[in-house]
Amino acid sequence: MPLNLTEEQILQLAPDDSSVKAGKGLATLSKWVLRECSGRAVWGHCQGSGKNPYQTVIDLNDIAFKCSCPSRKFPCKHGLGLLLLYARQPDQFTQAEEPEWVTAWLAKRTEKAEKKEQKAKSETPVDEAAQAKRQEKRHQKVLGGISDLEVWMKDLVRNGFLNVPERAYTLFDNMARRMVDAQAPGLAGRLRAMEAIDFDSENWKSDLTESMGRLYLLMQSYRNIDGLPEEWKDEIRTQIGYPQSKDNVLAGEPVADSWLVLHKQSRKVNDVNTDIYWFYGKESGLFARYLSFAV
Repeated sequence: MPLNLTEEQILQLAPDDSSVKAGKGLATLSKWVLRECSGRAVWGHCQGSGKNPYQTVIDLNDIAFKCSCPSRKFPCKHGLGLLLLYARQPDQFTQAEEPEWVTAWLAKRTEKAEKKEQKAKSETPVDEAAQAKRQEKRHQKVLGGISDLEVWMKDLVRNGFLNVPERAYTLFDNMARRMVDAQAPGLAGRLRAMEAIDFDSENWKSDLTESMGRLYLLMQSYRNIDGLPEEWKDEIRTQIGYPQSKDNVLAGEPVADSWLVLHKQSRKVNDVNTDIYWFYGKESGLFARYLSFAV
């Protein structure tokens, strides 16, 4: 089947820069002793340093990868290389019947997707009272975290910024962890951004002051959230770190555009890997952010 991905989009799937480089290096015919495809998958054998070649397969209907190599990166360099090669030279792949190892993997993926769909259909109606109770419990936890953060900020301002550069890591990291415990990951992210300030630059004091001011404004906005318009409530909760359901996001007005990837940032907080992508719409002039979480 034709691949509706550009080379740039494929490279965006890479977990890091080294995987991009390695994947490009494997996107050549000489690296693959077998190259085959079907209407729903592409697979191949890549000869590595071992006796047996690595078996790599890609689900083309819902881009996913599987490889027999020992790499813990996902996708690995073999998956990236094979997909890049297929995007560039699809005519160099032979149409063939799927081998058992490909069929078994695709069948497992289909079964998993069907179970997920059935589970979603069979879910019991939401207990609104219990949901409201959980939301109120989280709200109080966030308020408690904000109170601790305010005391911390005032102590920092009272003592001055002179010693901040030499103790930036522990200073911001400890409070960021406290915000995660308070279920306010958005505040934790802002604290980690302060930690990443270039303290060797001449402007670090003004950068830190501005970041502190914005953080304090967000804290006070959340404390007074009940008196704000509904659209501002949603925005402030999002900035604090409340998740938005997929259904709510998809219910919004879609914007069709050519989206440029401006930046990608990856971080790990309490065993949760977070990838953040920033986009810019060429025609609309809008900015967008995409979040991906994985344990």
